Amino acid sequence: MTRHLISLPAAQVVGALREVLDSDLVARGAAQGLQLLGPADAFWRDVPLLELARMAQAGNPKAQAELAWRHAAGAGVARSYAQALDWAGRSVEQQCGAGEGVLGWLLYHGRGLPRDVGEAVRLFESATARDDTRGMTWLALCLLRGEGIETDAERGRQLLEAAAWRESPDAQYWLGRLLYFGEGLPRDAQEAARWLLRAVERGEPAAADLLGRCRFFGRGVAEDRAEAARLWCLAAERGIASAMYCLGLCLYSGEGVPQDHGEAVRWFAEAAKQRIAGAMYFLGYCHSHGCGVEPDEDLGIAWYRRAAARGHREAQFELGECHAFGRELAQDMTEAVRWYRAAARQGHARAQIKLGHCYRWGDGVAESKDLAVTWYARAAEGGDAAARVWLGDCYEHGEGVPRDLSIAVEHYRAAAATGDAHAQAELGRCYLNGIGVHTNLARGEELLRTAAEAGWKPALGELERYWFARAEAFMQGMGVPRDEEKAAALYRKAGELGHRRAAYMLGECYRHGWGIAPDDTQAVTWYRRAVTLFDAKMALGDMYYEGRGVARNAREAYRWYEQALAQHEDAYALYCVGFCLLHGQGVRRDLRAALRHLRRAATLGDINAQFELGSAYYRGRGVARSPRLALKWLRQAAYHGHEEAQSFLLRLEQAAAD
Repeated sequence: MTRHLISLPAAQVVGALREVLDSDLVARGAAQGLQLLGPADAFWRDVPLLELARMAQAGNPKAQAELAWRHAAGAGVARSYAQALDWAGRSVEQQCGAGEGVLGWLLYHGRGLPRDVGEAVRLFESATARDDTRGMTWLALCLLRGEGIETDAERGRQLLEAAAWRESPDAQYWLGRLLYFGEGLPRDAQEAARWLLRAVERGEPAAADLLGRCRFFGRGVAEDRAEAARLWCLAAERGIASAMYCLGLCLYSGEGVPQDHGEAVRWFAEAAKQRIAGAMYFLGYCHSHGCGVEPDEDLGIAWYRRAAARGHREAQFELGECHAFGRELAQDMTEAVRWYRAAARQGHARAQIKLGHCYRWGDGVAESKDLAVTWYARAAEGGDAAARVWLGDCYEHGEGVPRDLSIAVEHYRAAAATGDAHAQAELGRCYLNGIGVHTNLARGEELLRTAAEAGWKPALGELERYWFARAEAFMQGMGVPRDEEKAAALYRKAGELGHRRAAYMLGECYRHGWGIAPDDTQAVTWYRRAVTLFDAKMALGDMYYEGRGVARNAREAYRWYEQALAQHEDAYALYCVGFCLLHGQGVRRDLRAALRHLRRAATLGDINAQFELGSAYYRGRGVARSPRLALKWLRQAAYHGHEEAQSFLLRLEQAAAD
């Protein structure tokens, strides 16, 4: 199935970036800690594996510690906590601080042996005493977090800074990270960026990832999205999952790099392999819509499901939408509600609103106006303007809450203040009709026009319906004194906004001089603006037939009559078409078709058709002469006031008397 390429708005992609950048993916479980325990120093990082193994076998305790780390992290070798524990133990037996740091880390995370934070801290203390920067870094973290030891933020910071000043990239990264997130240390984006930059210069990929966050939004450093993308590229190529995801988002949206959906998909796929739920969601979106890959709706849904299973609220919402609208999945409102609820519980505002709708109208769930209001309120509390509009609607109509027009207007006004077009339209409607506020036509019109300009299409419809209703009231004297002049002015206002019935009525005002100087040319102009209406087509036919406002043109008149009749079988339209066919006006004469139309019009009660049909039967024009049928139709026309029919019958009676 071919799909049009639909790209998510850049603002939504940047929003996804903001969400991931303001979270700590590592602390949330993305290979927690493994990629953060780097080599002790640059020398050991550069030693080839075979040489390192030879040195470790020869009894070099630092080589043994480095080999332990590589087995723990799967750096260049298959990950094996058993091997890591073996080599760390050998290093510790030689009283090596580096080995103690690695063994402490294994104990801290419970890798290869039962977790024992207290023993891990003892080993970190010993490693620190032996001047090992890795042990020093992890002891500092335990002190800051109060894990296995009493919290001591001051000593923790001192140890972390000491290791950082000794150019430990791990310490520099952790110091920058804690300052960035304000974890255990006061938040300081500028100082965080300074330490992260030093760690990046020493090749720490996790620091490049976090510094990319700083650069992207200008936190602690000047905003530079191209530099952010470069940093994420460095970190992604070194296996940092969150950097892979962020780089994919940049490539997808063209933020900081040329837009490249295909390359974005590649990085999303790499991040998804490391269980980044957001990357799974974007893979679902790309496969569903053919962004960077061939469209594959089944694969798109599969990725949405994987992301949703990992708690990604946007994916959960998307699955709800697919089920609700039968898009790529069977329509099933019960399933839609299940996914809306999952996303709503995580604070997804649109899901909360959709769930509110479902409860309000009993769609996929038992109707509950109270629960509808509850979900609208949750979304509103999170700052969603649309939710306040729906809350206002509930208060206006007393659904789930006692009816209170002033509270309804308060919600509309608050949402309108954020620029929400729907809210502006609702507030404008309230000002027009005096709902919860004093009537203010100028303010109401201003708000509705503003909403329309912002893209809320029903806004002008609301305004044009209002002016038309007021015009009808003045024209018919409903609740107000009859005033054709005011009616014509209001028809104009509604017609100028596109209200077709108002445009037609203004044409009628010009044609008949109702509240305005007669002007056939203007009448034709306004009839044309209402030309989709049956009445406007008939009026145009009459104007062309009579030559009013336009040059007389029977052919054009017949065209409009014929179009009107195709739209609606009306007695007058049937008569006009029949009359033209009978007399060959604007169309070739066709007596059979003419009489068929006139007979139907006469049956429906058109007195002109009754007269023409009666005349045809009397004269035998197109039909067998029948005085009986002639009298039948002529009498019906005369009875209903047709003067020519009355005169015709009078002449027949006089002739019979003579």
